[in-house]
Order: sequence, then structure tokens, then C-alpha cells
Amino acid sequence: SKLITKLLIILLYTGFAILSALLSVTAFASTDGETEGAKYKKEGFVTAIEKGRLWVFAEGSKELEGFRKHGEPSISVINIGAGPEGMSVKSYSQEVLDAYLKAEK
Repeated sequence: SKLITKLLIILLYTGFAILSALLSVTAFASTDGETEGAKYKKEGFVTAIEKGRLWVFAEGSKELEGFRKHGEPSISVINIGAGPEGMSVKSYSQEVLDAYLKAEK
């Protein structure tokens, strides 16, 4: 009984450690993605590369802050091959993508 309790405690702590590590990787991935995507930035927008796709956010938007904290949003739109260098572009709204694609660098 004591052995089982100890094993459960170890598994619980291990699970929390793994979850924390995964959440940290997601947050760092978003920051690194912004660094890689900076060459595609246009005025009024923040860009980031995640999984080979260019994410586009309105500068200062709550969706951008969510992306920085939690990674990719759960709801998104994608325009395949419509971005720079034939890259697929993603965003939280089609309106943001349209505005980004029309904006000049």
C-alpha cells in the first residue's frame, strides 16, 4: 500500500513536469517563430513561422497575445500558397489575412 502510494506520487509529479515542459516548448516555439517570420512583417501586422506556415496577426491583438502564451489558436483560416514565396498563410480571421496580403511591405 505504501509502495503504491509512493509510485502514484512519483507518477503525478512526473506528469506535471512533462506537462510543464510541453507548455514551455509551445511558448518558446511561438517566440522563435516570430523571429523567423520577421522578414515577412508588414506595418500593422506581426508574422511568425510555425510548422512551415506563416501566421499573421494584427499588431497588439488579443489573438497575438494568446499565440505568444499558448501557441496556435484553436480556430484559424489558411490560404494555401497565397503568401510570400508561395508559403501558406494562416490567421485567426480571413479579414486579417486579406488585409495582410493587400498591404505593401
